[in-house]
Amino acid sequence: MNKKIKVIIPVIALALSLTTVWAVGNEMFLNIEKFQDMALKNSRQSKIDDLQIESKENALEEAEKDAKFLSSSTTRTQKYNNEIQKKVDPFRAKADLEYTKREKDINEENLKREVYKKALDILIQEKEVELEKEKLKILEEKLKMAETRYNEGKITDNDLYNARFAVSSKTIDLDKAKKNLEILELEFKGLLNVDLDNSPIKVEDQLVFEPVKDINMDVDMIVLKNAEGILSIDTVIEEAYEKSLEFFKVKKDLEAQEMIMEITKDIFEEKHPTYRDNMLALEIAQLNLENVRTSIEVQVRNKYNELKTSEENVNLAIQWEDIQKKKLEGEELKFEKGMISREQLLDAKEAYMEACYDKYTAIYNYNIIKSEFEALYKK
Repeated sequence: MNKKIKVIIPVIALALSLTTVWAVGNEMFLNIEKFQDMALKNSRQSKIDDLQIESKENALEEAEKDAKFLSSSTTRTQKYNNEIQKKVDPFRAKADLEYTKREKDINEENLKREVYKKALDILIQEKEVELEKEKLKILEEKLKMAETRYNEGKITDNDLYNARFAVSSKTIDLDKAKKNLEILELEFKGLLNVDLDNSPIKVEDQLVFEPVKDINMDVDMIVLKNAEGILSIDTVIEEAYEKSLEFFKVKKDLEAQEMIMEITKDIFEEKHPTYRDNMLALEIAQLNLENVRTSIEVQVRNKYNELKTSEENVNLAIQWEDIQKKKLEGEELKFEKGMISREQLLDAKEAYMEACYDKYTAIYNYNIIKSEFEALYKK
C-alpha cells in the first residue's frame, strides 16, 4: 500500500469500527453491527426457516421409520422399491434437513450483508448531501460577487441570470440528494423490520478503505494473506464449493443417484428400462455437478478481478484527492498574494471537494465488492 493510503486511515476510525452504539428515545443511533443484530432479531424469515427445519426433521424421522418397515418383495420391482425406501429415502431426507439448516445460516448471512450494503448506501448518500451543500455555498458566494459586479456595470443581465440559475439548479440538486437519503433511510428501516416513521436513524460508522492484505496476482495464482495464513485461489474456490447451497444440493443429488445406480445394478440388467433411465439420471447428475463447480470457480475469479480493479480505483482516487489538495493549497497562497481572484480560489476548493467525494465513492464501491467476494467463501 502506498503512503497516501496510510495517511487517511489514522484520520478515520479503523475499518468501519463497530464501537460507538447508542439510542435516544425512538431515535436509532447505532453502528452497523448493532443494526445487523436488530435485523436478525426482527427477521420473520428466521421464524419461517425454523418451521422448515422442524418439518424436515419430521420428514427424516418418518423416512427412518419407513426404512424399518418394508413390504414383502416377491418381484424385482418390489425389491428395488424396498431398497430405495431403505437406503435412498433416509439419505435424501437427511440431506434435505442439512440443506435447510444451511439455508437458514445463508439467509442470516445475506440479511447481515444487505444491512451492511444499505448502511453504506446511506453513508455515501450523506457524503453527496454534504458535497451539494458545500457546492451551493460556493455558488451563493459567486452569486453575491456577480450581483456586485452587475451593480458596478461589469457584467451583463445574462451573466447575472446564469449565476442565479446555477444557485437555483444546485438547490434542486441538494433537495434531490436529501430526498434520496430519506428514501434510503426508509428502505433501511424496512430491512430492519421497524416502524416506517419519521424518527431519525443514523449509521455511526465511517467509509474506510480496507484493502485485502498482501495480495499478489499473476497469471495462474492469487495469494490472499490474512491473520489465518495464506490462502491460494484454489483453497478459496474449494471453500466456495463447501459454502455454496447449490453445490451442496447437486452433490447430494449425485450421491443419491449413485446409490440408486448401485441398487439398480444388483437387480436389473443393462437392457432394462429402469437401468437405462437411472444411468441417464446419473450422467445428468454428474453433469450438473460439473456445471455448478465451473460456475462457482468462474464467479470467484471474476469477483476477485472486480475487487482488484476496484482497489486500483481507490488508489487512483486517493492520489487524485492528494493532487487537488496540493493545488488548493497553492491557490490559497496565490490568493493571499493577490495573484488570483476569489472566484478562482472557489473553483479550486470545489475541485478538491469533488475529489474527496470521488474518493469516498471509490471506497464505497470497493467495500461492496469486497463483501460480495468474501460472501462467496467465508463462513
